[in-house]
Amino acid sequence: MIERLTALEQRLINQHHRDLFLHTKHTIKAIDDLAEQHRLLSAAHAINGYKIVGSEEALFYETLAQAKEQILLTLEKTLDDLEHKGDKHYDKNFKDGVE
Repeated sequence: MIERLTALEQRLINQHHRDLFLHTKHTIKAIDDLAEQHRLLSAAHAINGYKIVGSEEALFYETLAQAKEQILLTLEKTLDDLEHKGDKHYDKNFKDGVE
């Protein structure tokens, strides 16, 4: 994921849209922070004797991973639209535009 972010950052800098990269990076960091907070809360619950359901924990982390993947895919689609701006033969990902 970090390699994809680095490649996207270089493409976005060339398009003069580094703000999109920073927004995506901050959003992914917020999701990672949420996962860390959940991990700490789960650990505190386990210490206090609450039973932790492993399948629910796995589902939670899988859902966060899928959300991060969708955020990256959306940024890639946005960048593709930016790079093909003005190309009348390009089928846009976002019909309402990207700017």
